[in-house]
Amino acid sequence: MKRLAPWIVGLGAISYGIPASLFKLAGRAGVQNGSLLFWSFFSSAVILTLIHVSRGRRLNAQNTSWRQVLLVMAAGTASGFTNTFYILALRSIPVAVAAVMLMQSVWLSVLLGAMIKRQWPSRRQLLSIILVLAGTVLAADLLPITTALSGWGLLFSFLAAVAYAGTLQFTASLGNNLEPLTKTWLLCVGALGLIVVAWGPQLINVPFSLVAVKWGLLTACFSMILPLACYSRFMPLVPLGVGPILSSLELPASIVVAFLLLGEWVSWLQLVGVIVIISAVIFANRPGIKFK
Repeated sequence: MKRLAPWIVGLGAISYGIPASLFKLAGRAGVQNGSLLFWSFFSSAVILTLIHVSRGRRLNAQNTSWRQVLLVMAAGTASGFTNTFYILALRSIPVAVAAVMLMQSVWLSVLLGAMIKRQWPSRRQLLSIILVLAGTVLAADLLPITTALSGWGLLFSFLAAVAYAGTLQFTASLGNNLEPLTKTWLLCVGALGLIVVAWGPQLINVPFSLVAVKWGLLTACFSMILPLACYSRFMPLVPLGVGPILSSLELPASIVVAFLLLGEWVSWLQLVGVIVIISAVIFANRPGIKFK
């Protein structure tokens, strides 16, 4: 299973790159951000609840406690914070800048993991992180910056990166004695609670729409169910520092999906950035990684 772990975690990261294009398509269809987020997280929670109930795996039979259950649900709010902060950031800064800021979650997650486990990553992994950040700037087609950037936009995008780093670490360190689907279900329920609180005022004023439900259900598969299931089961199996590097595959995936679904132009410089990121991921996962 450990040999498959990097591949499955990478699949979860790629899945996270798809919703950005789906959000844009939903916006073109007239779906508001709050309504889209609510139906996305609500659909995830309902689907996972039905799976959990149908399997008959009770929480009290999984060697857990209510304290741990509440901690996992609280950890799920990190995913809700990530989506909330990211959408707020996109109101005032370009997508490229927001994407670069979100990728700060790579080094933030490594730092958080080192503090939690008191185990510092190797030089190879640190070099991989530098390559990922450099490739991110190229892949996002960020340079040169010709317009003034909003301080609030930069702050919200950085907070999104902090929340995403928390998601990576929490899925790897909390509730590992729970079954992966049970853990994913609890994370989704916690995220839904955060979305309801954060976007409640907008949800009250937005009428019910089947279009919003459709787009919410579609984004739920790629923004919550698939990635959290991959992370919950396999993130604890990858070495310290490798998981965050694998998560950087989200940006190349978002570029490819935007090209396929939205017809957005991809420059040669962006392709170079994608190659640099993928090379950094391969470099970090070469056999023989050692830790200090």
